[in-house]
Amino acid sequence: FLGSEKMASLIALMALTALSPLQTGRASLRSTPRMGFFDRVMGERQGCSYTNLAGREDSWGRDAAKNALAGIIPTHTEDGYEIATFAGGCFWGIELVFQRVPGVICTAVGYCQGQLERPEYTEVCAQQGGHTEAVQVVFDPKQVTYDSLCATLMGRLGRSMFLKNQVGNDRGIQYRHGIYTHSSEQASVAQKNIATLQKQMPNSQIMTELEPCKIFWPAEEYHQQYLQKGGRFKQGQSAEKGSTEEIRCYG
Repeated sequence: FLGSEKMASLIALMALTALSPLQTGRASLRSTPRMGFFDRVMGERQGCSYTNLAGREDSWGRDAAKNALAGIIPTHTEDGYEIATFAGGCFWGIELVFQRVPGVICTAVGYCQGQLERPEYTEVCAQQGGHTEAVQVVFDPKQVTYDSLCATLMGRLGRSMFLKNQVGNDRGIQYRHGIYTHSSEQASVAQKNIATLQKQMPNSQIMTELEPCKIFWPAEEYHQQYLQKGGRFKQGQSAEKGSTEEIRCYG
């Protein structure tokens, strides 16, 4: 169900520690990091390093890291653009979808709605902190509406919107899909968007999460704009605005 790169990372981690169940209940935005077997053997976990994340214009990663480390869930950038967070399965593909949308300024992939601080990719794959792979989108509301971005997500999900903890062949809580809002205004728009879709398809329950966004922790630099940069086959895919080229989800 996973690409070869993701499976290799997961197998390596599983050899060291058993999978931890998803914790229930509302977590603090500054929760105490949990430790696995490897951490107890090697010492306290360090968490993901953000020192090499690129900044704008190329990526939102550096700014996202600054916000996360400060415990901030911003509604807008310092220069007035709006911020949105979505999950749509493997974050490589859904990031490229939003990169292509006119009015989107920049993006970053990462992990949200979980309990670990500064989660690493292997921890998320092992479901250790309850995060989902997500993309944070910086956009100009004068060029593209939040409602349109929600529709972009749901259109990309297709029939997967009816699946729990799954998008396509990717299964697990780290692949659950969701709209994670940054304001009451966004929540209202997203709720109406999902409600409209649900009325059109009353015989199937939409499983897309709709929750206030928790801390968005950016992923490692090699995940950022992964498909645009070439993916595993070193063949870059177009991030041009309005591009309709088929997206090869694993490169």
